[in-house]
Amino acid sequence: MTAALDYTQAVILSGGGAYGAYEVGVMKALLTGECPSTNYEVLNPGVFTGTSVGALNASVIVSRPDADICSAISYLEDVWLNEIADSPGKCGNGVFRFRASPLRYVNPECFAGEPPRPLSELADDGAFLAQDWFRRAVNFLAAAGGIGTRTLQLIDLSSIITNEPLSQLLRRVISLERIRGSRRRLRIVSTNWDTGEVMTFENSDVAGEFGYEVIQSSTSIPGVFPPQYVAGQAYVDGGLVMNTPLNCAIEAGGLTLHVVYMDPDVRNIPLRKLQNTIDTLDRVYVISFATKVNADIDTAAWINEGIEVVERANRGAELSDADMKAFIRVAGQIERRMRAGASYSKLTIHRYHPHDDLGGGTLGLLNFNRDRMAALIESGFRDALNHDCAMSHCILPA
Repeated sequence: MTAALDYTQAVILSGGGAYGAYEVGVMKALLTGECPSTNYEVLNPGVFTGTSVGALNASVIVSRPDADICSAISYLEDVWLNEIADSPGKCGNGVFRFRASPLRYVNPECFAGEPPRPLSELADDGAFLAQDWFRRAVNFLAAAGGIGTRTLQLIDLSSIITNEPLSQLLRRVISLERIRGSRRRLRIVSTNWDTGEVMTFENSDVAGEFGYEVIQSSTSIPGVFPPQYVAGQAYVDGGLVMNTPLNCAIEAGGLTLHVVYMDPDVRNIPLRKLQNTIDTLDRVYVISFATKVNADIDTAAWINEGIEVVERANRGAELSDADMKAFIRVAGQIERRMRAGASYSKLTIHRYHPHDDLGGGTLGLLNFNRDRMAALIESGFRDALNHDCAMSHCILPA
């Protein structure tokens, strides 16, 4: 029997491309009552927030019927293994494809369901590439600077990759009507590409006229996929500014936050004596996101400390200088929440992430091999089964 919907429980899902399969495994343990952090009871969160691939996962869950959370996570696992993953007998993965790739036109599986489709794609890709390279050639001739700089400006990976398969996938697996009618609170984070500001979309936004574009905007990795336009504004991957969207989960009412992210402990990634560009970029990526996650969770710990100071003051206890500093540090956030008519309560944060490198590095973001997806789901499930708050540095209020 499914537990009652609980708006104080929130699941926060970060970005990470193909590594998003790991999130499915963690949620599989949480939502079916097999995780120690829920006392082995079924978790039925009223709040889901997501960035990038986390936005996709959150949207699928919220678009399923509210009554059965276990069926929702089972459906999401099936989507990853049979809709998103690339496997023998399929014509590519469900997220992206290379434009005008000759491999598609010699693969009989690509002609299986719709024989004319590869030929139609070839015609569309040829027209797109011709127009794109014409514009780049004009820019090359007209732009200022040396020939080296102008030559570098010709390079754009997003012009040879299309995320059209993802656009089609979203329309197959996510019901905007159900998101509109869902009692769960959905928050999706994207980055405004013009201003650099973070944008949080709610149920009504996702279920609106540009619903699928909203979800896809959060998954648009700059330099790999083109920006997505929502009501005339260009948006890209929310992970640029908020890879682990804690704040919007708190604002939606979450008090117990289950934060899932794919970054391993940096110290467990071996530092190679012989460096190369790929390994270096991978380490930069992990350090950057790990630092941001830790900063967000530290802020939550400060909030708890500030509230504890208020509680002691109400009991007439004498406050030390350290107590005053703890309160001042979060007084502004507490005041803003109270002005909005909401109380500010202590937070509990459970962190779920791989402690060791999942393998694949930065390039693994786009590796949707089915066996790998199944292994990542199993890895997330196993890590959640063995969740240890001491090792994971959870935030547990006094």
